[in-house]
Amino acid sequence: MPESQGNLTGSDEPSKVPFGKWDSFSWEPFPEWEGTKAIISRSPDGKRVAAAFRESATGTFAYPCDEFTYVTAGSIKIHVHGGERFTLKTGDCAYFTKGQTVDAECSEDFASVSMLSDTEPITIV
Repeated sequence: MPESQGNLTGSDEPSKVPFGKWDSFSWEPFPEWEGTKAIISRSPDGKRVAAAFRESATGTFAYPCDEFTYVTAGSIKIHVHGGERFTLKTGDCAYFTKGQTVDAECSEDFASVSMLSDTEPITIV
């Protein structure tokens, strides 16, 4: 069987699986965080999204949905309002819950893959 280059389009068909190198999906501008984003997969109801991000901004925001993130490059400094301060580096992961407000400072080479979920369709990506 020849080696596949990956299914980079995603699909909600049970027999199809989006796969490939994390940075091989279709990237589009993500100006809010001075970077780019790529949708790897979106559930038919829009309540679950797998995405990849390249970001380099600093800012404060409230999570509009739950997000599990895995850092694939660089680092991000996080200060959870009313909570912890920590830095995620390449290979680290974290789970943020809807409504948490954080200050975030991305390194110039920060990149991550994330799984976002909510009870309503996700519109940020």
